[in-house]
Amino acid sequence: MPDPTVNDMMEAYAQDAVDFARVRFQIYLDFSEDSLQQTEQILGKLHELLPHGFFAKLLNRGPSDNQIQQMAKMWGGYVGEVIRRRWNGQWSRESKTQSGAVITLHIGDTEIYPPAKVYKRLTLGSADNIWQYYQVLKSDFTKAKLN
Repeated sequence: MPDPTVNDMMEAYAQDAVDFARVRFQIYLDFSEDSLQQTEQILGKLHELLPHGFFAKLLNRGPSDNQIQQMAKMWGGYVGEVIRRRWNGQWSRESKTQSGAVITLHIGDTEIYPPAKVYKRLTLGSADNIWQYYQVLKSDFTKAKLN
């Protein structure tokens, strides 16, 4: 049996997000564009659960950075899979612009980093809104005629 590919890994993370949304939030994600609005709502709720600020983090031990990274991979996998399926992308661990092993989604000549974007959404808040992020990408990809 061959080793799993990055595509396999990210598809599995995406399925974990679908299962998590169903069990924890009774939300049924279907890999549609509109499901990213629901994903944004879930990420907003998860962000609210994290302690913010120095003293809050000191007094309320939330998830470790490793656990937040894992959530970012799971939800980034879902966000990226919606984009990959819509715009015919390819996952990899290589980037032309980032050093080291970085989970990257290639759409045409464009590189995006859904797990990194979700990490920022979870830790920094709504300024990194996933639905708005997708709308910008959709506009760019439509102008480039990648569909």
